[in-house]
Amino acid sequence: MTDQEFLPKLRAAFAIEAKEHLEAMTSGLLELERAVEAPQQKVLIETIFREVHSLKGASGAVSRTDLQTVCQAMEDVFSAWKRQPVRIAAESFDTLSQVIDLITKLLRLPDVATDAAEQEDISRMTRQVSELLNFPSPAIESSAMPIPSVRKPSDPKALAQPSGRTPTVEPTIAVPPPITPSPEPVWTEAEGPQLSETVRIRMVKMDSLLRKAEEMVAVKLTASQHLKELRGLGDTLAEWRKEWGKVRDLMRTGLTCQNEATLTKLGEFLEWNQSHMRVLEKRLTTLADIAARDEHDIGKLVDDLLDDAKRLVMLPFSTVLDLLPKLLRDLARSMGKEADLVLLGREVEIDKRILQEIKDPLIHLVRNSIDHGLEKPAARLAANKPSCGTIRVVIFQRDAGKVEIVVSDDGTGISRQEVIAAAIRYGTLAVEDAAQLDEPAALALIFNSGVSTSSIITEISGRGLGMAIVREKVEKLGGTITIESLPGIGTSFRIVLPITLATFKGILVSAGGQSFVIPTANVWRIKRIRQCDIQTVENRDTMVLDGRAIAFVRLDEALELTPLAAAEQDGFIEVVVLGAAEKRIGFAVDEVLFEQEVLVKNLGTPLLRVRNVAGATILGSGVPALILNASDLLKTAVRLTSTGHRRSTETPQAAVEAHKLSILVTDDSVTSRMLLKNILESSGYRVVTAIDGMDALTLLKTRDFDLVVSDVEMPRMDGFELTAKIRADKKLSEMPVVLVTALSSREHQERGIDVGANAYIVKGSFDQSNLLQVIQKLI
Repeated sequence: MTDQEFLPKLRAAFAIEAKEHLEAMTSGLLELERAVEAPQQKVLIETIFREVHSLKGASGAVSRTDLQTVCQAMEDVFSAWKRQPVRIAAESFDTLSQVIDLITKLLRLPDVATDAAEQEDISRMTRQVSELLNFPSPAIESSAMPIPSVRKPSDPKALAQPSGRTPTVEPTIAVPPPITPSPEPVWTEAEGPQLSETVRIRMVKMDSLLRKAEEMVAVKLTASQHLKELRGLGDTLAEWRKEWGKVRDLMRTGLTCQNEATLTKLGEFLEWNQSHMRVLEKRLTTLADIAARDEHDIGKLVDDLLDDAKRLVMLPFSTVLDLLPKLLRDLARSMGKEADLVLLGREVEIDKRILQEIKDPLIHLVRNSIDHGLEKPAARLAANKPSCGTIRVVIFQRDAGKVEIVVSDDGTGISRQEVIAAAIRYGTLAVEDAAQLDEPAALALIFNSGVSTSSIITEISGRGLGMAIVREKVEKLGGTITIESLPGIGTSFRIVLPITLATFKGILVSAGGQSFVIPTANVWRIKRIRQCDIQTVENRDTMVLDGRAIAFVRLDEALELTPLAAAEQDGFIEVVVLGAAEKRIGFAVDEVLFEQEVLVKNLGTPLLRVRNVAGATILGSGVPALILNASDLLKTAVRLTSTGHRRSTETPQAAVEAHKLSILVTDDSVTSRMLLKNILESSGYRVVTAIDGMDALTLLKTRDFDLVVSDVEMPRMDGFELTAKIRADKKLSEMPVVLVTALSSREHQERGIDVGANAYIVKGSFDQSNLLQVIQKLI
């Protein structure tokens, strides 16, 4: 093998190994930060030291000198702490956490970091790490910010509250003990290396095996179909035998007057025919029994193979949950809050494909919990709560191949009134419909795009997109999400997901002369109604379900198909009621056929995303059928039935087309002014610039603008003062203000909220689409 062939393989192996070392270092640092006993600290320091040393060595093998440099600085620190134990300051953990972030960033690079900014990051970080050796570390209790922790079930020290906290009894969780270094394997030359109980297999091979196993579901369905056909043929022959028995004697009697030789031959033939038909019937019965046994055996083999193949790509939730403690730690510190993290069900396994898709929604829910849910320590103490809030992620397996995830906090809860007000403000809800909403329906409004109760838009929250994306991803996976919230007590998000994406139960229906499969999980009910049961309310067809009216549409109309001439059978209409979240809509179909196990097949390029269609499958008869997307169908039905009250659905882009909106850009840097002006004018806005807050205020009093984009640090009048003066002016008080600045600290963001800014964008995380999305949301 040449070097050119070997190096990619070596780097691929390094990427896997480096990820394992990094995960062990991260979890070890979090454990060390919480450890209070010297023996436990000593074990953890040794463990982290070995992981850093191993990563440094592996980096050298692939010539990653950038990683070697960072790891060497970190190794020096832990080597010193090994030789002479110290009381590690909280600030040291902040620095080491930044090192982990830098290593994570460098690992994403395909080769050695050569960019000037990356080299500067490496130099700065190595200097900071080296400084940890140059001063005595104070006690960890001196930290201004307590550390989020993952609770252990039976360790009383893990439940001990830091000084100043109100003692509480919290739910606990089993957490693996600290990672202890495994001794190097020892073997003789004759024995060879000891075999491990686990092997590392590329996921490409696992996916290929799973696809092949999934294909066998079609074989099982075909065998079932053949058995059905054989049994039908046997029934036909049995019917022939019954009828033949009725006419055989009559036939002989009626033909006695005919030629004797002819009658003899005819009689012999009929007897021969009867004998052979009995033989044929017996053989068909035998074949049917064989087919039944084959169906049972093949079905069991396919099910076992598929289950085994699924297990190969099943991963524990710890793969995702292990990311949360550091996320919570960093976010809590940046927001001036205290939070403990309780994890339950880390060992529950689920399809890797589902785990990959649910990772971002879980992270968003946890971020939401600490950003929107948990109060700051002073506010919690004033509400007779412990200063440290608790966020729980609980996972458990339900029956029927389902997994339930509950993300909860003990914060302020969700205000129903604020959600409704935000939905009305952004045009999602009509004022006259607000009074009719019950509690679950009102809370579910936060899943609508654009609805946010945040008072300011930041890089963390406020755009009203996160929860809409969460629900979209959950429903795309065939799951559901619901909310429970009590003011002052807390909020819980409950997600139910299938364990695997490979197969599912589906109901086969026909509409417009075609067959479709609807996932059983989305079917609320199947019902037969009469034409007279369909009522028209405000120009919308409705039907009654459980005592309340729900929307009624035809499935062929929703799919834009030509309806069949005769859709009713015996005066009845068959209706499939679909439900997702708070919606219930009845879809009329030509016929409900049966329920069966369905193997999902993607449509492929260029049909990667087709409205109302989730995929395709092959039925047992060999006929292909489309699998319908229940979430899309519900949205399509809403559009079809949306008459009467027209909600405010005009998009920012439509408003731009109607007339150019005017934006005032305020920045003392000519480069920043030119950049922002170019971005906004390219998007169709009319832009006027000002050099500072004083200049901007003069323009605001003489001209009309729709929005202000302002820097913060400016001469004469800064952005905070400009925003405050805009809010104090009766004519300008409602004008949206977006602050774009390099000031990223929590104190500056809070000041932006205090003076009344609508959005606070940090230049370090600035990108063009981010700014445009914020502006579109505000105007």
